[in-house]
Amino acid sequence: MRTAPPKASADRPMAGIPGLRAYRMLSSNSAATSSAEPALPATGTGPACWLHATDPAEYDALRMLAAQLTEMRGALQCLVSGGPAKPGPGESPRAIMAWLDRCQPQLIVLAGPVLPPNLIERAAARGIALMLVNATHAAAPGRWRWWPGLSAALLRSFAQIHARDEASAQAFTRQMRGTVPVMAGGALARFPPAAACNHVELAAMRDTLAGRPVWFAYSLPQDEADAALAAHAQALRRSHRLLMIIAPRDPRDGSALAARAAELGFACARRAPDEDITETTQIYIADAEDEPGLFLRLAQVSYLGGSLTRDSGTPSPLPAAALGSALVFGPHAGPEARSVLEPLRRIGGGRRIAAAGELGEAVSALLSPEIGAEVALKAWQFATEGSDTTYHLARTICDWMHLNQRGAA
Repeated sequence: MRTAPPKASADRPMAGIPGLRAYRMLSSNSAATSSAEPALPATGTGPACWLHATDPAEYDALRMLAAQLTEMRGALQCLVSGGPAKPGPGESPRAIMAWLDRCQPQLIVLAGPVLPPNLIERAAARGIALMLVNATHAAAPGRWRWWPGLSAALLRSFAQIHARDEASAQAFTRQMRGTVPVMAGGALARFPPAAACNHVELAAMRDTLAGRPVWFAYSLPQDEADAALAAHAQALRRSHRLLMIIAPRDPRDGSALAARAAELGFACARRAPDEDITETTQIYIADAEDEPGLFLRLAQVSYLGGSLTRDSGTPSPLPAAALGSALVFGPHAGPEARSVLEPLRRIGGGRRIAAAGELGEAVSALLSPEIGAEVALKAWQFATEGSDTTYHLARTICDWMHLNQRGAA
């Protein structure tokens, strides 16, 4: 049965960390004048592992790491803090003590360039292990980084340091002089893994398609239906076996969409009534509220629905990118999608069009293997970067936890 660790003195800092007494006094005074008290995490038995981002930019990477940890054999219970909605305890000694009393973590994993002295000192005083991950450099906050020996002493409190690259690992190794194990593992993943699908059905649909090229209009709003159908008519001139799959934003629009496509002369099949795709089917309407993972795996090219219409909203482009589908998108993607699409466009991992009339030409261009394969590869590399690193770090943390639990038994 897990028991709470012994409590160290709340008033006396650990010996051997230069400048910690002065830092602790000033941070205590600052916290005393603040009217805001950090919220405590939810009650419970406490996480085995607390992951905290000292820089909000690291929060998503820690969320991905926590998700991976919960999927491991012998899964760990995790708490993640340091993001905009979950800021953590800050550097108030009283708040830190309250968090540690509530959480009772066995391991604290920190990410970010700032080493929080009070949190590190209180964890070490209680015998709670610390790891630093996704690190390029790390130092005490603000001007305290210049206090002689403070940053190095804080780093020596860690059980392991996982650097983002080899150069960073070498710099940490020189600074630690062998006192802390330092490993170079690469950058952690920032984005969730690809959407799942039924792989039996995927194999069956691939057999049915028999190598036909496919493009996918993903979360298509009704206002963009005619533009998408016109684009398909244009693309068919270059690739007469091309199949278009449409996932309407509202599945209830499937019947009307099929009627409109038939009116324009297309041969259609719908998913909701379980109609089959045949050799002559030109448009398949996925109106059965499926997850998009199945169709994104089939499509060489995907259009991000709603991105040609101002304020229409758009789905996340990450599932398409992670599954190797070359992305086409318009100028009106939502803010969250745009934060991914802009870096994708800069690296050549997606094609932005200015108007609906350009959609057919963009689809045709990306269906050509020499162009589309390169765009899809760059998108896939962007969306999946760090996934292997996250998996291996999660495995390392689990192994370390299990080894030390046995050693403490």
